[in-house]
Amino acid sequence: MTRKSPNAETARVVPSVMTLRRTLLAAGAASTMAALVPGAVRAAASADAAGVLSPSGRTIVIFFSRTDHTATLAERAAQKLGCELLRLELREPYASDYGDMTDIAREEKRSGKRREIATAIPDLAAYDTVYLGSPYWWGGISVPVMTFLADHPLAGKRVKPFVVSASSGPSGAWADLRKACPEAKLEEGFHTTESSLEGSLDEFDAWLAK
Repeated sequence: MTRKSPNAETARVVPSVMTLRRTLLAAGAASTMAALVPGAVRAAASADAAGVLSPSGRTIVIFFSRTDHTATLAERAAQKLGCELLRLELREPYASDYGDMTDIAREEKRSGKRREIATAIPDLAAYDTVYLGSPYWWGGISVPVMTFLADHPLAGKRVKPFVVSASSGPSGAWADLRKACPEAKLEEGFHTTESSLEGSLDEFDAWLAK
């Protein structure tokens, strides 16, 4: 049996003052980050464990979803990218009845009305890349996301949009985004339909990796 050095054993069990100080400082920094960007530390840890993508710069996924189709993609993106996720909630939610809701949304789109956001928006200057998710409503981006963009046009940021429609093509959404954030670095978007959502997840993952 190899005899252990008493000094080596002591060094293993009792960390030096400098090591302990570094450990405490690191823990404090992690706690501060978790407080400033809720969920960011958890998302990053989950991403590392899953061996997922590591985008350069700070990234955030921002989305609105009424029926959770867009939410499915948004949550998957945040998990794959290991980044923060921000869901846009409304001060006055839409009517629960689908027919009533679509009539309201159609009129809002036609007249250019706003739908005010209740969610507290962080300082977006901290982010380089924004993945922006929206359902496709009446030929374009949903009113809540257009309201968000009217207040936060994402100038100078890399913007990667993703859209879920009932059956329509996404061209109206891309046109809306070009108008709403003309100074953003708008990249190729991802589109799928509600019925094709589950079958398009591999394609979505490939788009995230671009």
